[in-house]
Amino acid sequence: MPRQRNKYLFIAMGPGETSQARALATYIAEQGEDVYFGVRQKANLWFIELNGTRFKRIFIAPTADRFAKIARRIKPDVIVFCNSKIWEPDEKFHQAPIFPGAINVCLDSNWLFNKKLYPPKFKFISWADKYFITFPKRVFENGLKKNGGGFVIGREMRDKILPVGFIPSYSLSGAPRGNKARVRRKYKIKPGEKFIFSYFSGHGATHRVWAFYNLIKAVDKLISEDKKIKVLYVGRTDDLDPEMLQRPWLIAPGSIEAGDEFFLTLAASDLVFQHQGLATLSQAISARVPVIANIAYLKDKPLPRIHFWEVGPFEKAGVCKILTKSTLTEKVASEIKALLYDKKQINAIKTRQQKLYESGEKEAYSIIKGLLEKK
Repeated sequence: MPRQRNKYLFIAMGPGETSQARALATYIAEQGEDVYFGVRQKANLWFIELNGTRFKRIFIAPTADRFAKIARRIKPDVIVFCNSKIWEPDEKFHQAPIFPGAINVCLDSNWLFNKKLYPPKFKFISWADKYFITFPKRVFENGLKKNGGGFVIGREMRDKILPVGFIPSYSLSGAPRGNKARVRRKYKIKPGEKFIFSYFSGHGATHRVWAFYNLIKAVDKLISEDKKIKVLYVGRTDDLDPEMLQRPWLIAPGSIEAGDEFFLTLAASDLVFQHQGLATLSQAISARVPVIANIAYLKDKPLPRIHFWEVGPFEKAGVCKILTKSTLTEKVASEIKALLYDKKQINAIKTRQQKLYESGEKEAYSIIKGLLEKK
């Protein structure tokens, strides 16, 4: 007798959350479950339909009321909210579960629950059964105040929070053979040249123009020392100084269309230089590529929307380097040079990345199945 198929209902907030949701939803669908997938805005459908799906239905639910009506029709066993502040201004939504009897889980990053440095600014789904944090347990533990980090999380929330590993858990094993060589040919990276992948999204924490300028000035210095380097910049260009884009070693296509191509291109680089975005950081760690996160930070005064304390635990684990807005060009250039040419440092960071890496989809699905068995 075939086992019972459970119904999973996903709803995702922004582009990043949609990518996370798609990864977990795809994994669950591949296990033979029935998956229904929703987004808050039509523009995010692109992230789902890019490579086809196994989902039973895809829909748009811009409001909590609309989502509740869909849930009543589908009658899900599990609801997955991708970002637990998805409808935080809606008072009615926060009063009680929208579909009684369903297991409710969220995909999140733990800054939402930190009461010390960031007093709760957003309402989150307090009635959820579990909150899956999309990075490894070691990073989560590094981030707690008691372990020297910046997060103070109350007991009532701590018991519900489970770090599960990276979601999406990018895997080099899925990359086509010869991908690195293909990407480097595409961007005309010559033998002996180093290839830097740089990304500043402009979403969430806003566009870090100064971080791009820090990179340009540092590479200018290295080029003057006869270093052979090419930089691929992915991100907004409309608000950049045009003169800063006029470098023969700079490639600035603006965007990379396919989601998989973004990861494969990043994986073919020698160094990733980014702002604080955890999604790109996760990809760099998954690809075993040294990474520098350039973050705005004033001593003893974390800035709003900067999330310095989210990246700090990764640096403590030794899988990335952090530079600040005020780091001098000479220091930026020195760190870039070390992670491009110092084999001892490069191998050390890659080894730590490999040890830290955890695939989150399998763990999250296993936990959900356990919750279903206890119903």
